[in-house]
Amino acid sequence: AAAGETGRVLFIGIFGIELLLIIFIAPASTAGAISIEREHMTYDLLRATLLSAPSFVVGKLESALVFLFILLLAAVPLQSLAFLFGGVGEAEVVIAFLLLAVTCIALGAIGIYFSAANDRSMAATVRAYGLVGGLMFAVPLGGALAVNILNQLLFAPGAFTNIPLLETLVAYVGVIFTGLSPIATALNTQQLLVERQTATFWSFTLSSSGGAIPMPSPWIVYTTLYLALAALLVLAAIRRTRQLREPA
Repeated sequence: AAAGETGRVLFIGIFGIELLLIIFIAPASTAGAISIEREHMTYDLLRATLLSAPSFVVGKLESALVFLFILLLAAVPLQSLAFLFGGVGEAEVVIAFLLLAVTCIALGAIGIYFSAANDRSMAATVRAYGLVGGLMFAVPLGGALAVNILNQLLFAPGAFTNIPLLETLVAYVGVIFTGLSPIATALNTQQLLVERQTATFWSFTLSSSGGAIPMPSPWIVYTTLYLALAALLVLAAIRRTRQLREPA
């Protein structure tokens, strides 16, 4: 048991270091990808080529993300050291790598959007980090506090309300706020794997009626939300680039 706890602590520590590196590196690596072309007066040369706007934006994003994915692959042997102590399964390693990869893509898409929407790399970088901080930390923390207060006021023993539909809605909203934070997602997913032995869906018991509702694992919510956000931001960056490439 002690060795298994050591393995879990080692695995969480390596995952946390990788996550912090991605949060600091990913937005900066893409925030200047397009704006720097305008700063160096080379954007007009790109307009004269046959390179399409989707190929231009996606190519810039891919070139920036290659380094981050190499960083993730280089840390896999360190994560595998946890197997020597036990307490960590293959599912946790796969989910952790998936969460880090999705974070790279989402933060890279945030940077590439602001790079296309701003003429200066400094302004794009500041706005990208502002969105990342608000989306991944401020919004989940505020939402979790609000959901916890609602649960205490409305659905605690002796509360004045007893509406299962309302409690179901609040529970799903709480899962969405949890799925916005990579740290909360990783911790709650590992807790489900250890305590409930499930990595997909689990049953949440309603205190108002005693019934059970299906609840997705936080990593599913996190992956869905941030991949959808990345797709929307890339499309917005392509649209913005097309507008800039149109002749005046």
